Amino acid sequence: MTRQTWTAAVSALIFVISAAVLAMTPVPFVTYAPGATFDVLADAQQPPIDIAGAPSYAATGSLLIASTSVTRPDAPVSLPEVLYAHAAPDREVFPRDVVYAAGATNAEIRSKEVAQLGAAQSDAAAAALRAAGFPVRQVPMVQSVAQTGPAADKLFPGDFVLEIDGVATATTAAVRAQIEKRAIGDPVTFTVQRDLPDGTRGRLSVKIDTTASKTQASLPVWGGNLTMGYSYEPRITFHLDSSLGGSTAGLILALGVYDRITADNVINGRIVSGAGTIDGVGNVAAVGGIKEKLVSAERAGAEVFFVPSGNCADMDGVGSHARIVSVSTLDDAINALDALADPATEGLVKGCT
Repeated sequence: MTRQTWTAAVSALIFVISAAVLAMTPVPFVTYAPGATFDVLADAQQPPIDIAGAPSYAATGSLLIASTSVTRPDAPVSLPEVLYAHAAPDREVFPRDVVYAAGATNAEIRSKEVAQLGAAQSDAAAAALRAAGFPVRQVPMVQSVAQTGPAADKLFPGDFVLEIDGVATATTAAVRAQIEKRAIGDPVTFTVQRDLPDGTRGRLSVKIDTTASKTQASLPVWGGNLTMGYSYEPRITFHLDSSLGGSTAGLILALGVYDRITADNVINGRIVSGAGTIDGVGNVAAVGGIKEKLVSAERAGAEVFFVPSGNCADMDGVGSHARIVSVSTLDDAINALDALADPATEGLVKGCT
């Protein structure tokens, strides 16, 4: 073998090794891809939406939560994967620190997503009940409880705080004001409303000894966080796939509850999907991964796909077999489904362009 041949062979080997090392070296990016779908109107032994304390109606059609498959924080991404995702029409690439907080673990991300899904369920139920004409009121609600604090195993997320030491508390500020009147170590009696294991709701008195705040030694605290929750008489229970998380399914969950608690039958045999966060009064906000969610829904046969108006800019140039409908509220989605069912009005339904 000549020297020139050896040189060429060694150069080729170095190139192959370098390319292999480069291909296997993780890069600081996250990829988005179409995920699975979940039908919240599925006719199953355990329905995804269970309603008690109010009339419920059989659903016809499918209402799909469309998901996005996102690289987990502990999963490496190679350069070829990034290049492929950048070129593929149904994938996107984002810097890892844009998607995940620095140092966040898989368990921390999962815990946050589960909490977001729980809040989305509560907000979706409240929005749907409001739209259907049921009374809904805002009440201070336990959002979280410190595992080692004085409220551990006494108060639980989802408890509604009605009174502190017999004084009615209509806001989280009112709860804090009553507690801060006490000296550190003083007992405080919470009157709470709680869903009980037997399916009923109970009014309970819970005594908790205050402790000093870790950030302000002179401030008495009870060992948890509050938020404003929504209280209503019907019991809405969601049985969702454990892989779902986050708040992006809020709009679809609200439509599912509305379809089940009214005789309107707004889904009306169609395959409907979409995405959007929702608050307790029915306002719909933008989400991430909307294009991947659309692809996911289309693969499942979706005929209608709801896009938050705040996401319309993300849909520029995106083609779809499904009817794209832009919405800003739950009422927009309900009215659009009604209009799409009538050939005389379906042309009035607004898309993103």
